[in-house]
Amino acid sequence: MSSPGFSRPEDVPQLKALWKQAFGDDDALIDAFFRRLYTPEQVLVCREEGQVAAMACWLQETVCCGGRGWPAAYLYAVATDERYRGRGLCGQLLSFAAGALAGRGIRVLLLVPGSASLRQFYAARGYCDFTAVNTAQVAVEPVSGVVEPVPAPVYLELRERLLEGCSYVSCPVPVLAFQEEAAKLYGGGLLRLEKGETEGCACVALDGDGRAVVYELLWPGNLQEGASLAAGFAGAERVWVRGPGGRTPFAMARWLTEPPHIPAPYLGIALD
Repeated sequence: MSSPGFSRPEDVPQLKALWKQAFGDDDALIDAFFRRLYTPEQVLVCREEGQVAAMACWLQETVCCGGRGWPAAYLYAVATDERYRGRGLCGQLLSFAAGALAGRGIRVLLLVPGSASLRQFYAARGYCDFTAVNTAQVAVEPVSGVVEPVPAPVYLELRERLLEGCSYVSCPVPVLAFQEEAAKLYGGGLLRLEKGETEGCACVALDGDGRAVVYELLWPGNLQEGASLAAGFAGAERVWVRGPGGRTPFAMARWLTEPPHIPAPYLGIALD
């Protein structure tokens, strides 16, 4: 057994296989992540018998509030090979991530647990509830307006403007570009929305049942109106939407330095 460390380029086939085993994602989505976002130092691994036994990707983002920013690492695709579970490898990776990333200037680790049991697992390792979102099932209504796909840089500009004055997690263009490609694989994309004098943005895709899933809706107007615009782009009659506000626990955080006194930030783009 070796200590946790950073991945190597030759690990990529094993990393992809572990991702597939753990999450069951389509190969096109996995390939898109490694093509757009992979660098060896942004994937942490544990090895057993010379093989990658556990992995955790990290993406640099920024917690923003009041004109200030705190470097953050969003932990993503945390997984342990089913042959090596129960050996504490994930805990070792999390401990390694805290030390290694603090040395790179990261102030806070962020992650979004996929289940209530994982939320408890992370809580036992120093992570606390950090953000909440508003989630809703919305009936799609006919709405006239402008709905157009936009590339990641344009979406970033819209997103930053709509969240100005809020406490939020800012995503860089490469992360948004991966989110854009992932959404397109499932009939959606990054969208600019406009109706009258109201402008917003949304990230939308279709689930396996033909329902529109709006992973992020930033819309200053009526929620149903904005959600219906986004769902209409995907040709769906039903929509699930996530946006700022609300009380549904979402991301968890572990601060690596003294946490600032700021309101709980909004995080919507979670690559889920």
